[in-house]
Amino acid sequence: MSGYGWNGKILWVDITNKTSRTEDLPSEVYENYIGGKGLGAYLLYRSLAAKTEPLGPDNILFFMTGPLQGLPAPSVGRWTLVTKSPLTGAFLDTHSGGPLGREIKNSGYDAVAVTGKSEKPITLVIEDESVRFDDAEDLWGKGTQETTRVLHERNPKGSAVYVIGPAGENLVLSAVGCCELAHQTGRGGAGAVLGSKNLKGVVVKGTKKIVSKQPESLREISKMVAKLWKEKEGDDFKLFGTGSLVEIANQGSFFPTRNWQNGFFEEYENLLPEKYNHLATGAHLSCPHCIMRCTHAYKIEDPSNPGSEVESTIEYETLGLCGGNLGISDPVAVLRLNFLADDLGLDTISAGSAIGFAMDAYENGILTEDEIGFTLRFGDAEAALKLMRKIAYRDGIGEILAKGVRIAAQEIGKGSEELAVHVKGLEIPAWDPRGKKGLGLSYATAAVGASHLRGWPKTTEKPDSSALDVIESMVTERDTKHLTDSMIMCHFTWHFPLSREHKITLVNGATGLAYDSESISKFGQRVDTLTRIFNIREGFSRKDDILPPKFWSAQTAGNAEGRKAFVDEDDFERSLDMYYNLRGWDSEGVPTEDTVEELGLSSLVKQ
Repeated sequence: MSGYGWNGKILWVDITNKTSRTEDLPSEVYENYIGGKGLGAYLLYRSLAAKTEPLGPDNILFFMTGPLQGLPAPSVGRWTLVTKSPLTGAFLDTHSGGPLGREIKNSGYDAVAVTGKSEKPITLVIEDESVRFDDAEDLWGKGTQETTRVLHERNPKGSAVYVIGPAGENLVLSAVGCCELAHQTGRGGAGAVLGSKNLKGVVVKGTKKIVSKQPESLREISKMVAKLWKEKEGDDFKLFGTGSLVEIANQGSFFPTRNWQNGFFEEYENLLPEKYNHLATGAHLSCPHCIMRCTHAYKIEDPSNPGSEVESTIEYETLGLCGGNLGISDPVAVLRLNFLADDLGLDTISAGSAIGFAMDAYENGILTEDEIGFTLRFGDAEAALKLMRKIAYRDGIGEILAKGVRIAAQEIGKGSEELAVHVKGLEIPAWDPRGKKGLGLSYATAAVGASHLRGWPKTTEKPDSSALDVIESMVTERDTKHLTDSMIMCHFTWHFPLSREHKITLVNGATGLAYDSESISKFGQRVDTLTRIFNIREGFSRKDDILPPKFWSAQTAGNAEGRKAFVDEDDFERSLDMYYNLRGWDSEGVPTEDTVEELGLSSLVKQ
């Protein structure tokens, strides 16, 4: 190891036997996989046996850092969790804000790998070389907010805290973990994996320091970013964070409306930040050392304790999936749903999707009031709160919905499969692909299932002509996103803007490597191909690279009226063929031997 950017060590923790050990990784592994998503994909493929049960003790949680955590670089107060998803059964990388990555690096590790299952609830506590297994039985059943506060009281000042809530404990397949109150490992059910291991949380405090190879290059880009951000005047994102995207999404016909009946919500203006900004507390629970400070807190009444006040840190995705997608236009109601989901440890995208699916099924006569326990119409915020609790505690109809919309539709039947909006079991984020040419292919081909953060086609066109001309740009954007997620840098750096070339300079400056744009494209292909091979090993194939029925129905309102996700299914299949070809995969989406060899994956995948 060079000693720059990385520590060269992985901490392995067996919570069955309450033991730990360290592993030294060769320098070429870091050179080929960088960190975060890339290194996590390598470690998961190498270490996890095929067909491992996601909620069994043999599944592994990789708490990942990248080469920039702990260094004075812009927008790197983040970290990554890699595991096998219980919701999809596929590869999962889920990313969170918060100081956990920095503290892992400062403890002397580049990742913490957790295996096994504790007999009783515990909290894993890491302080430099010290590893403890603290009893957490008194915390089991408590929400993420209270648990976080208690763990801060019990541990050294400055510790980073990550915990699950009741949803994770109850093995809800879309459960999340929460880092420092406001940040979630949001997609794919990583919280349920912690719950299956009786792991209530992870606390890390480190005192070591990381050094970079070329600190001046990091300083120059940090100064540039600070100047660009300061010069942004009247920028809605700067004022309101991601809540400012509601109007943009609705105008573009992206905004989910009543379980994806459309991408245009006629009452969207009620969900604009100006409508609830009077509730702002002024608190910014944003990622550490970030000048964007996009996480805003709003004061509301606690939905579980009437008469007491709490802070809800709303984001665009929640405004979409727990707002328009449920036909709810009252911003305070959405803020309450958001806080409840965060405290229970539920992904607001998947939870909002499950509730919207159930509302759609109820209004279509597929689910009855007797089966649900109450009426469940679009726009009913109190019913949505009730159902969210039922999902978290797997109570009544919540037992079915806790499995995600894919399995719920299979169990309910009666044509409800037509109402289930997901890819590979992962529910769709708040961007309707009928509003952008080629976006549906990004959802269909992402290893994790439908994700809005796996590289969009670079176009503003609607899908009213063939998507073939934008697929190459999607590959380039996905490669850049793989870099971003392996550095573990915030996606929102496009607001500065921070270019692909700037990111390459940061990686090289931190580590002393010599990446250029061409080798980063190869890196992106390597990561995409390895996660594809992981999923193939788990039983996935071309038949899983599809879009749900809703997106093959034309929108009936808004700027995308009359449009489907692709002009026709033949264009989608030809776009899929083109993507496979650009990746060096065969017509079934299987990486060819030549591609595997060229990317340096042969020895790994033939183990």
